[in-house]
Amino acid sequence: MWSCLFGLVAWCIWKNRNLFIFQHISWTASEVVKVSSYWGRNYISHVGNHINNKQSSPLMVNPYDSWVFLFTDGAVARDSSYAAIGGVARDWVGDWTVGFNRFLGVCSLFEAEVLAILDGILILLNKGYKRITVMTDNLEVAQTLNDMDLEDSGITVLRRTLRILHSEGEWMIKHIPRNQNFVADRLAKLSLSWKSSLQVIDEAPKDILELLQVDKMNGCFM
Repeated sequence: MWSCLFGLVAWCIWKNRNLFIFQHISWTASEVVKVSSYWGRNYISHVGNHINNKQSSPLMVNPYDSWVFLFTDGAVARDSSYAAIGGVARDWVGDWTVGFNRFLGVCSLFEAEVLAILDGILILLNKGYKRITVMTDNLEVAQTLNDMDLEDSGITVLRRTLRILHSEGEWMIKHIPRNQNFVADRLAKLSLSWKSSLQVIDEAPKDILELLQVDKMNGCFM
């Protein structure tokens, strides 16, 4: 990980500088190290998994072979145009697998929605999941990601997301109504309030548990 950590720290410092100059927001030193370390581990794990998959026997069974459902959402404050993202991966019965959220600063809603999907994909790949159904309540994003001919798009985050969808695991993109996406929406709005860097949440917060059940009752897992 040390071979790539310097570059990640430098990128985070540059990002922090821009946030401070243009938005008067500053990450602490520990947040810079935390984010850099997370993406470094993600990169090393992804490379290691790729090598191990080539060397492993075809008879070996992946313990994460079942499908997971990645619900994502973006939120943009009307007064400041600040954006944040949130997401939750759930198993086939709708129970919590892992959640996340992140404050982005000034960003369009479309880019925020795509960034939410990209963060969720990278987190799940890092945890070994390869079969993912992405659930988004943004119809434009769902249609765009289902159109694989758009990989030459001028939006960098869109190109990167499409490239991963092409090359990694098995994917499906589904559009869902907003009343089935309350958990991801809540996580995004929490990050918009906290202005927090990337948070990976392994256990569902208590104030989210009720929303998990609401999403289930609204038809996601029936």
